[in-house]
Amino acid sequence: MIFKPQNRHLLIQTQKQEDSENTGVLLPEGYVVPKDKYVVATVKSTATDCKRDSIYNKLLYQEGASIVVDATMIENVNVAGEEYEIVLENHIVGMFVQGE
Repeated sequence: MIFKPQNRHLLIQTQKQEDSENTGVLLPEGYVVPKDKYVVATVKSTATDCKRDSIYNKLLYQEGASIVVDATMIENVNVAGEEYEIVLENHIVGMFVQGE
């Protein structure tokens, strides 16, 4: 089965941040390294009711596009033994585009 996002959600894959456990720098016990507020993600699939390009009427967030998302708004959905990352379209704060 294929997971298809609905209601203005996007199926994404975040780029895993490197774990800084062994940096060679000693930190106090119990110290938690702060996580970045925003993460880069790749669009895997988009709901059909997401924003469209005003000129070509294509979905604005195409499969394979790199977007910047508020990391706290990413939802992990576990269904039928599979895990998916989805985000509501409103929580996308930017997009990388090729040489405009």
